[in-house]
Amino acid sequence: MDACLSFDRTACDGVLKAEPDNLTALFMRGLSAELAGDDAAALKDFDATATIEPRHFGAQLWRQVAAAGLNDTRAEALAAYLAKAQQLPPWPRVLAELYLGRADAAAVLHLAESQPQNVRAEAICAAEYHVGRYARLKGDAAGATAHFRNALATGATHVFEYQAAKRVLNGAQ
Repeated sequence: MDACLSFDRTACDGVLKAEPDNLTALFMRGLSAELAGDDAAALKDFDATATIEPRHFGAQLWRQVAAAGLNDTRAEALAAYLAKAQQLPPWPRVLAELYLGRADAAAVLHLAESQPQNVRAEAICAAEYHVGRYARLKGDAAGATAHFRNALATGATHVFEYQAAKRVLNGAQ
């Protein structure tokens, strides 16, 4: 499971073969596929995760991200999720609101910067990545690149969004 948690898709496949109901491995396999630039496989795993556990924020968010990369959308599902998830705090809710056009980059970055010191770098990394990804989806390549660089500048190497930003900047996506 450790390798799966480190975004190793093959390891996640192995965990799921042994434990087909392992929701964490299913979600992590989706992130692994996303990191590899395979939005179709990622979307399949995020859809499956969200179907099994509709309250899974990561699955709800990332399936919208993967779908958008395929010129598809899960916006209705994401909006319905947010309507039911009243207990979800402003951070990370604002990330979903960004992809729905209900929040702008300034709001996302402000909420990330206002997180407690012990998690601020991780939050800023995630915020910068998602603002960059959204900018890229909207056709702003230069803005996206700047935000991806800002994500790397946080030094939060253990955060998925850091790895994803690094991949994009290295030209793999």
